[in-house]
Amino acid sequence: MTEAAVTVALVERARNGDEAAFAELVDLHGDRCYAIAYRILRDVERAQDAVQQAFLLCWRELPKLRDPERLGVWLHRPLLNA
Repeated sequence: MTEAAVTVALVERARNGDEAAFAELVDLHGDRCYAIAYRILRDVERAQDAVQQAFLLCWRELPKLRDPERLGVWLHRPLLNA
């Protein structure tokens, strides 16, 4: 199964309230988000906070995600805003 297919399946489960599926999404995309946040902020704690804030917003807004395959790209906006 490709990463995109895994992401789609996990997004669908998470949309239905499956917190374990969302935790798997965080595991899948968290390192990449942290790397982006750290490159921008140059501070470990602030980068971790930004990633946490982005994923919290993602959890709330997940039902609005139109294309689950693009979750990684969709996460960039709240991450950059955080």
